[in-house]
Amino acid sequence: MSRDEDAPLAVFVAEFQEDLVSSFESFTGERPILEPSWLDTAGKDAISIRLAQEKGEPGVVALRAKGKAIIGVAIEYRCVWNSTNQFLAVDQSSVKVIPLADSGREPLFRVEYKRAQDSHYPSSHFHVHAHRDEFTHLRGFAAKLDVERADKVEEYFTKPAWLSAFHFPTGGHRFRPCLEDILECLRVEFKLDVDNNRWQPHLRKARLKWRRIQTASVVQDDPEEALRVLVDVFGMPEPEGWVCPQGDPKKLARN
Repeated sequence: MSRDEDAPLAVFVAEFQEDLVSSFESFTGERPILEPSWLDTAGKDAISIRLAQEKGEPGVVALRAKGKAIIGVAIEYRCVWNSTNQFLAVDQSSVKVIPLADSGREPLFRVEYKRAQDSHYPSSHFHVHAHRDEFTHLRGFAAKLDVERADKVEEYFTKPAWLSAFHFPTGGHRFRPCLEDILECLRVEFKLDVDNNRWQPHLRKARLKWRRIQTASVVQDDPEEALRVLVDVFGMPEPEGWVCPQGDPKKLARN
């Protein structure tokens, strides 16, 4: 990183980066090299984390089955302060799953998140890089019929309706999958060479940490619902002289 590595945001990023490295190490037995870098933004601290390049090519973590590198994973995270400037927040993230661990190949699929996503699309989503005639035909047909949006009609005639452009939603801001969920899916579906004695305990620990962070965020979004559950379900006495703070449940409802 070119700016002050002791800056508060950089300290949080270093911890997050170690979490990512530890997950890959538990999965593959090797520690990948991640490169953090400050981003040039308009007065807003932001740090990018990605795999170190290899021979000028984007870095990829190779995942093996029967000793052969059959797929690879490339990651990129953009980290900023959260809304209270107290904790790290992921502004954008991308996890690409690439055939034969060859960064020059088109991904099989991408799992992505955009904190400030256009309201028409889900903030947390995945893209499948595949081809099916009916799918692209119907997407193009819908765009062509959208006569109220001239830009969409123009796009129909200039840009193919690739299946990979379709946003499949994955739980919004609070309930999106973590990196470890994706790795576990790949392990199961591709019968990868993974030492489960090492991986499974790490998976449980990482998932618990991630979901606790998200649970805390959900409570801040809707403290009234959190209080209701504590009182109605667990029998906690309702606090006297305490007014439940207003949350922002709209965050839970965001796409």
